[in-house]
Amino acid sequence: MSDACRPLQKNISDLGTRSRLRTACAFAHEYLSDRKRRTGENYAAHGCEVGGVLSELTQDASLLSIAILHDLLVHPKGEEFLAQSPLNEEERSLVKSMHELRRLHIDADTHDLDRVLDAFVHEPRMMFLRMAHRVNDIRHLRRFDHVIQKQIARETLHMYTAIAGRLGFQKWRYEMEDACFLHLYPRTANHLQKSFAAAAKLDHASLSHTQKYLEKLLKQNDITGTLDGRIKGLYSTYRKMVVKRRTFGELTDRLALRIVVPTRGDCYRALGVVHARMHPIPGKLKDYIGAPKENGYRSIHTVVYPLPGVTEQPIEIQIRTEEMHRECEEGSLDHGSYKDWKYALRSPSARVNLFRNLESLRTEARSPKEFEAALRTYFREDHLIIFDEKNRLYHLKKPASVLDFACMAAGKRFGALKIARVNGRITSFDALLHDGDIVDLSFGRSFLIKPDWVHACRHASARQTIRTVTQKAGA
Repeated sequence: MSDACRPLQKNISDLGTRSRLRTACAFAHEYLSDRKRRTGENYAAHGCEVGGVLSELTQDASLLSIAILHDLLVHPKGEEFLAQSPLNEEERSLVKSMHELRRLHIDADTHDLDRVLDAFVHEPRMMFLRMAHRVNDIRHLRRFDHVIQKQIARETLHMYTAIAGRLGFQKWRYEMEDACFLHLYPRTANHLQKSFAAAAKLDHASLSHTQKYLEKLLKQNDITGTLDGRIKGLYSTYRKMVVKRRTFGELTDRLALRIVVPTRGDCYRALGVVHARMHPIPGKLKDYIGAPKENGYRSIHTVVYPLPGVTEQPIEIQIRTEEMHRECEEGSLDHGSYKDWKYALRSPSARVNLFRNLESLRTEARSPKEFEAALRTYFREDHLIIFDEKNRLYHLKKPASVLDFACMAAGKRFGALKIARVNGRITSFDALLHDGDIVDLSFGRSFLIKPDWVHACRHASARQTIRTVTQKAGA
């Protein structure tokens, strides 16, 4: 057994699965060991590494075998080798799909992003394979040359982490975020690390004392469960500081204690215990169990001032069941979840968020100051993200009407606007737009503009454009 295969086998408990993976590894080493990636390692070892990453989330023998052999088609005789492989017909089809996506760059072309997302929607298992592949690249980023390192880190930070967060792969998401942040913006990241280091002693003391106190309270109230603390990740901390315009010390969710209990009812009982003995901060209670997030995330969040005399630093308390915790940290490979993933990727807000990431990514930040400015644009909530019929993206300040969009997007043709369709339906020019709307504009051969169009606009610039055009047209 090669060194690359050992971590994969270590994570597998089922003997039948281990046997099948040994067969897949042996086949990979027989046919792919003589071909090397641009990073130096051979394709057989690479496949086993990707399988090892994937085995952190699943012991599905089929999916892991595909991961091990996903590079068969890079060989000149790949089609022949794939036909001889220990994969069945469905698994070979997935290998072909993986191969088709290998050269796409979703940080550079919106059509590539569409192809990737559509592939995920058509075959949800592709998303696991592609994500495991990217996590492996990030863990071995130093293998690539300097230019490619930057490309991979940028694409990952703004696109793959967004997809991972959207679909519940929080463990991989946070790992990729921090690694890419450190690589792309080392000066900013290192400065923030110093703030973490200065606060470390008090942070750990606060979490330790609060955990012991809560364990005692829960036991007194006959609530069984486990508690563990966490300190917010490097990149997510910086992002929160930028978005909320707060200092490191002002963040209320930098420290968190997670209470994991057996049942949903226990979650609410635990919440009652926490609020009865601690001081909840008004407006900070969020019940994602009663109203789950769109990506399926379930948990109760509340922020409290925990222990007078120990710390004045607020602590976020997260309460969830064991099943909710497992899904939150590692996602779920249940086939019943595929439907939810498809919805999450198809929903307009998912496309809006991902394209917003893409738009931000195109702004090349060359300093911490520029990076902060880019992040502020990236998270602006006072703007709409609108697409035209060719899937081009536009930012419009809220509120915005169809006519405001037409004035921005149509250029000189604006005065000949005839019909507007929003999400496929003919819509009045004064209709207000929403995040993710797709607007298709149709134009006549002559000017149709009228002075009273100004009443359909919410933007002063659009109203001025209408006045100017109507004066020139003599309308």
